[in-house]
Amino acid sequence: MLFTDKAILGPWIAQRCNAVFTPDNSSTLGWVKNGKITAGVWYEDYNQVSVTTHIAIEEPLTRKYLNVIFDYPFEQLGVKNIIAPVISDNVLSIDFVKKLGFEEKARLLDVFPTGDLLFFVMTKDKCKYIGERYGKRRISPTTT
Repeated sequence: MLFTDKAILGPWIAQRCNAVFTPDNSSTLGWVKNGKITAGVWYEDYNQVSVTTHIAIEEPLTRKYLNVIFDYPFEQLGVKNIIAPVISDNVLSIDFVKKLGFEEKARLLDVFPTGDLLFFVMTKDKCKYIGERYGKRRISPTTT
């Protein structure tokens, strides 16, 4: 079930991404199964061309959820790029965003105590999660 309460989801995602949630410029989309949050996506710094995202998962993602988390920025916000920053020592996250189809586009060397900051980018034309295969129905996050 889709869940959009950013007051709950934001801190949940931030804790798992070692980040600080900033609700004023953010939206969230979470997935709840059996009353438990199993995945969450936090979007921030939307600028009409791109948006930054942070993704936290505890169970495999459903096709419906994959469609929603990519439909929202590409179709509803109309961005060309989704940017996913990942610290270089987070091998699981690097593998995950690559599996989703993000490509490494930039690297800031030695900006974290544990390594570099990598910037992965997904463009709309390379996103396989929007369109008929993953579903057409659009669900918008609320701004609560």
